[in-house]
Amino acid sequence: MRTAVSAPEWETLSSQAFVPLRVRTGAHFVASLDHRGYASAALSAIHSGACHIARDRALLSPAADDMALFSFQVSGRNLVEQNDRQATIGPGDGVLYVTRSAYDLDFPDDAELVVLQVPTEWLGLSASTLSTIAAQRLSARRDPLLRTASRVVRSHFTGRPVLDDTAQSIRVATELLAAALRGGGRRSSPPRSHAALFASFHRIVAEHLDDPRLDVSALAAVENVSVRTVHQVFSERGLRAAAFIRAERMSRACRLLRETTLAIPDIALRCGVADPSVFARTFRNEVGMSPTRYRAQFAAD
Repeated sequence: MRTAVSAPEWETLSSQAFVPLRVRTGAHFVASLDHRGYASAALSAIHSGACHIARDRALLSPAADDMALFSFQVSGRNLVEQNDRQATIGPGDGVLYVTRSAYDLDFPDDAELVVLQVPTEWLGLSASTLSTIAAQRLSARRDPLLRTASRVVRSHFTGRPVLDDTAQSIRVATELLAAALRGGGRRSSPPRSHAALFASFHRIVAEHLDDPRLDVSALAAVENVSVRTVHQVFSERGLRAAAFIRAERMSRACRLLRETTLAIPDIALRCGVADPSVFARTFRNEVGMSPTRYRAQFAAD
């Protein structure tokens, strides 16, 4: 993690991580950059005060890096302009821009975002297609592929990465982003890798832990694959799908017991278990103590 407290410092950090840029900031500016990757492919987490970032025509050259940057907005706003197109990017939105042409990024207030940076050729889309997509607001709320790609990237900076290996995370996030940009729901879309399917299963479980119908069959149905494929994807990572779902439910239960005063039956419902006695038994088997004792232990601390 590197920090900047002035426009020149932020310009240097940003230019080193991405491509040559110009930066303007206001007074009392602070920004941080956590940049992880190799060569021209990387994942980045950015916290920034209000600023304006420009890649103007004077910074372009025939030998310039030809990269695609997919930025996912966690908080704040990002006003993007490229190819005579403008878009306002808010929390839950993503935007693609390419380094071969000029662009402007304006952050009117504090903002947090994560960025996937890859060579444009990795996306498998023509230059004209990428030019058309650039600076368009892409809603991750509406597109599960974008949500999964964004989750893979962001998880690397939360302490619980979906995929442990940075290089694999870059490849999977790129695969998912490319599928989303091509219109991933089409039957002509190529089948996803097992790593990408695991990332999708991981997201589905996180989003539907309160649904008692969430099981291996439900994962298979959502992703239109066989139950055998679901088991194989988890097995390749030394996991069992049903055990993974159960462990994630109990992890949520632990957090709710520690951080809220919700009644235990209400916590059971939020973890997809309608019967409190079944919840208590499962919790005891997974955690080694009853929910009541677990909560009392943390209350005493």
